[in-house]
Amino acid sequence: QKNPQQARKNTAYLPEEAGAYRNLSGWEYLVFMARAYLGDKRRAEEAAEEGARIAGLGDALYRKVREYSRGMKRRLLVARALMVKPKLALLDEPTSGLDVLSSMKIRDIIRSYARSQGVSVLLSSHNMLEVEYLCDRVAIIHRGRIVAVGAPGELKERYGAGNLEEVFKAAVGEEAWES
Repeated sequence: QKNPQQARKNTAYLPEEAGAYRNLSGWEYLVFMARAYLGDKRRAEEAAEEGARIAGLGDALYRKVREYSRGMKRRLLVARALMVKPKLALLDEPTSGLDVLSSMKIRDIIRSYARSQGVSVLLSSHNMLEVEYLCDRVAIIHRGRIVAVGAPGELKERYGAGNLEEVFKAAVGEEAWES
């Protein structure tokens, strides 16, 4: 896009090590972030309501973030990124360090929201199960180079692999595996 301001408004970013303000409630955090992103108070309230729905934290949304489990914080942060309905959401390792059930919940949130709202998600992850579940197209990067691109099924077929971990291993080569 030619307008950098517009590009920022159409993009949401969630870094792997993102944090939320510990002394705010989850609701206060969503409102604060929506206001910072959107400016307009009414639109920020609507976005925060959408964030609350996405996070699915129920009454816990009104507790202080410092009381949240890691999985609850991550749900809040994913909701923060998606609540503004960006055209592109950049999510870096969205389930890093989470238990199985929290990871499944986060993946379900991302997948269902992206499909229902038409949000494009650029996902960075070392978790090939997550990549296979969430991504329509995959780029495997090794040492800063793209070594394979395609749909998960297409890549598995091309490399004669049963899953994307096997595709990764085949695409980067045995010498990478040995080092």
